[in-house]
Amino acid sequence: MTSNCGRGGRGATALFAGPLGGEARDFRPRTGWRVVGLLVGLCWIAVSAAPAVSGQETDGPRYQQVVSANPFGILLEVFNAEYERVINESATAGFGGSYLSLDDDDYLNADVFWRFYVGSRPLEGWAFGAKMGVTNVPDSGSFFGVGFDANHSWLLGNRDNFYVGLGFGLKRLFGAGDEAFDLQVIPTIRVINVGIAF
Repeated sequence: MTSNCGRGGRGATALFAGPLGGEARDFRPRTGWRVVGLLVGLCWIAVSAAPAVSGQETDGPRYQQVVSANPFGILLEVFNAEYERVINESATAGFGGSYLSLDDDDYLNADVFWRFYVGSRPLEGWAFGAKMGVTNVPDSGSFFGVGFDANHSWLLGNRDNFYVGLGFGLKRLFGAGDEAFDLQVIPTIRVINVGIAF
């Protein structure tokens, strides 16, 4: 999910905190997860209704979607999974979730995202994207956030359908910045996701 350290994120303030200040607001967990549920639903409708890009064209995408996850999660107690679907000749949309266990605290994150592939080959190469969703922080509640990220992915193997992806981004949490959780900006990291394109 993210690499925020220490209970309540205090230990990483010097590395990842954005400008502090403003009134802290309580973003209730139930409301936050309803929002992300609605966003995931809308994203699913959008990608399902999008016209399929023809796989017959040599310059078009070879596959329409990919499911991936972090295989190192079991060992490192950090896990994430994503579903990504091609929506046109240079962009994808999808949703994902992540989990981080740190000092007996469990951090949860759920996002919907959009990615633009600069090489006009969706699911391969460099991509820059935007995301929004909810992050749950132990003892502090759930916070809605928006952010951006940069990613690189490869399609490998005999059939070029073995997916490998990595990326890094930042996410701004709204309502954070109080004494219980003093980070307003947190990092988001995809640590070598692997999966199948189809």
